[in-house]
Amino acid sequence: MKTYLNKTIKTIVTALFIMPLLASCTGDGKVLSIGEPEFVSGFPRTIQLKAVEGFNCDDMGIRKVKVIDSLLIIEKTNNTWALYSLDGRKKYGECLRVGNGPGEFTHYLPDINWCYFFKDNDSLFVYAADTFKGLILEFNISDFLAGNNRNPYPLMETNLIIGAMPAIVYGEEKIFAYQYDNSCTNTKRMLYDGDSLRQMSVTKGIDEITISRQADMNILSRITYYNAAADKFMEAMVFLNQINIISGDGTEGKTICVGKRLDDISKIEKKDFFEFKNCYVTASAWDEGFGAAYSGATEFERQTLQSNDIQIQFFDWEGNPKCLVELPYRISSFDIDFVSNIMYVIDSQNDKLIAYDATEIVKCLKS
Repeated sequence: MKTYLNKTIKTIVTALFIMPLLASCTGDGKVLSIGEPEFVSGFPRTIQLKAVEGFNCDDMGIRKVKVIDSLLIIEKTNNTWALYSLDGRKKYGECLRVGNGPGEFTHYLPDINWCYFFKDNDSLFVYAADTFKGLILEFNISDFLAGNNRNPYPLMETNLIIGAMPAIVYGEEKIFAYQYDNSCTNTKRMLYDGDSLRQMSVTKGIDEITISRQADMNILSRITYYNAAADKFMEAMVFLNQINIISGDGTEGKTICVGKRLDDISKIEKKDFFEFKNCYVTASAWDEGFGAAYSGATEFERQTLQSNDIQIQFFDWEGNPKCLVELPYRISSFDIDFVSNIMYVIDSQNDKLIAYDATEIVKCLKS
């Protein structure tokens, strides 16, 4: 009887000790899910990449890459765009810049993927936002290639996008903007169309979720791209293991998660920044679907170069998994040329642009 009593006491003491630990590890269920999340347990295919022979681009200080028409547009760390042929061998020049002059951006160039590219009368144009001045600038890329126009000019001005982080131009007088509240503890997804600004209806629920401290706003960081053919946005969260897919008018959306459960913001808030897990580090979007590059390394591992592996996950616009590829190095950007079936990847560790045969990736996205 005494032995049984001692065992019972030990069990109770152990339980009392463990319970506070378990409580400290649980969160409040504060997640950014649009409706019930859809969980992805795996991908149909893992594709082995093969580099394309003969590709050469030896530019330095490269940050982003985008395939537009017959061009490679490379965003550089010196805040300019470099225009190249698709084989990387011919450089047409550098355009756009930061400065105080006419047609110059105030502090930084917007991400290439926050800009709207289109053709008009066989000329290639781009619209880009300067959220410090509240301007949308238009630049004729074809004129630049012909040696004529060197500077963009203001297309429209609106105070509604001043301070937006970021403002994504996705059509003529169409802007998707993230706006912080006055205390910088939450963000709202806003659509600008013509002269009006409205909040996306499908994201009002997650827009109300508040970060407890301004210093933790990084938790809400995301990589956002738009595709006109699908008329959808995709948001790959930087510190949360989820991707949001939202219709262009902001009325429909869903959340997908590669895993068994969504990350709980209230649990992440209890951590030091260097313990934050880097989830999605970059993304790209096309008519056929989108790709998001997943890391999984903590911020400490990222900054101390202890973890470099990247997994690019490919989905269709319904959020169905199509395929994935694995890379043994860090990347800062990637894009696919669906005409030549080539994927361009920036190896950020070695400041190098690499071209891969993307035939199997394209087949998966088109199937």
